[in-house]
Amino acid sequence: MFALALQIGDLLMIVAGALFALSFTYSDTSPSHLDDLFGLLGVLLALLAFHLTGVYRSRDSNGSAARSTTRAICCWLGAQLAVALISGGYPGAEQRMNWILCWTALSSVLMLLHRYTLYAALRALRSRGYGRTPVAIVARAEHGREIATRLAAKQDAAFTPELIFDTALERDTLVADIPTVCELDSFTQLVRAHRIGELWIVDARDEPTCVERIVDAFRDDFVNIRIVPALEGRLLPEPAIVDCLGVPVLNVIASPERGLRVLPKAIFDRLFALCALLALAPVLVAIAVAVKCSSPGPVFFRQSRKGMNGEVFSIYKFRTMYQGADRPGTVTQASRNDARITRLGRFLRSTSLDELPQFINVLKGEMSVVGPRPHAVEHDEYYKNLVQDYMYRYRIKPGITGWAQVNGYRGETERVEKMAARVMFDIHYIQHWTLGLDLKIVWLTVLKGFVGSNAY
Repeated sequence: MFALALQIGDLLMIVAGALFALSFTYSDTSPSHLDDLFGLLGVLLALLAFHLTGVYRSRDSNGSAARSTTRAICCWLGAQLAVALISGGYPGAEQRMNWILCWTALSSVLMLLHRYTLYAALRALRSRGYGRTPVAIVARAEHGREIATRLAAKQDAAFTPELIFDTALERDTLVADIPTVCELDSFTQLVRAHRIGELWIVDARDEPTCVERIVDAFRDDFVNIRIVPALEGRLLPEPAIVDCLGVPVLNVIASPERGLRVLPKAIFDRLFALCALLALAPVLVAIAVAVKCSSPGPVFFRQSRKGMNGEVFSIYKFRTMYQGADRPGTVTQASRNDARITRLGRFLRSTSLDELPQFINVLKGEMSVVGPRPHAVEHDEYYKNLVQDYMYRYRIKPGITGWAQVNGYRGETERVEKMAARVMFDIHYIQHWTLGLDLKIVWLTVLKGFVGSNAY
């Protein structure tokens, strides 16, 4: 969230600097369309430079304010230098050069003010206990004490130690006034009870079995598991390394980093869902009337599904089964010639028209247009113990359509192998997501149609 605030703030400061500089430089005349194009080029080059140099990676955005700001300003100056060199060969170069120089200086000052204000606000909030992530530490007592001491000495740290796990102890105790346990069962219960979001495994080279047990214990929980090398400061290679309080940390299981790069997806989701609901309004009304007339019961079917990070929400569908077809507390996948499905429902399911109300879930922010398909909570409980990394699908928002669906994995999963294949495609999507991939999946969904041989 803090990295996102930095990104949005930098963008606003760059645009504000451009507009102020325009009003100063072109007070007697109006800027040309050529000037507008060079302004847009300056913004795009700056954003590209920020991305390529990793200005908003965790180690920079949450680390030293001076280091992060220096890198951002250098990128900004480099981008503006490129704009100045390119624009020199076009008409009106002299006045435009004055504008670029004024723009560069103004935006640099604004970025400095914005960034140091944001860092100061962050330090003030953290020193009062706000915005600090609780951490459980898996380490020998002496290593746990060292990390806890570091965190306690730094009042504005992003993390606060809540629990230590040390298998070498003979009984539970306190280390640096932090509860320290020696049994894995007690440790997992306390992590869940205190809703701890970070788990750091310190210097695990001598205890690989312990690491495997911990990863297995929390495989279905939404806890970020990271390995912290010995604290001598020895760096490990990218790309799985982030910086936490000056300590190099290796991600084992962690949610995908979010920031400005996913903003286009959020905007696309809302706009697409709104346009779809408006354009399909007559179809939705007609289906609603048909469902109401086809059999007794409500128009919409609501069911609990897991969303991002396991948050449960109610998914909307047109009702396709007779009312009371499922026993309370049980969910059975629909199969071919399923007697529970109405005649109209069979058509709606085979064409996926029953899924259209899920655009409401997208507008509410509970789902995305593209993402892993959410399953019934009861199915999650069943498959998470049979399919490796099954629950990792919920590290992002679920979608109406997805990479697995356009590759033929939709409808009933009567065999575990089918679900495993679906999960494989979903994880591939999470690891390789781009807005272009989303557009490709939407296009393939439209091109191939919603009809599938396994949809019944």
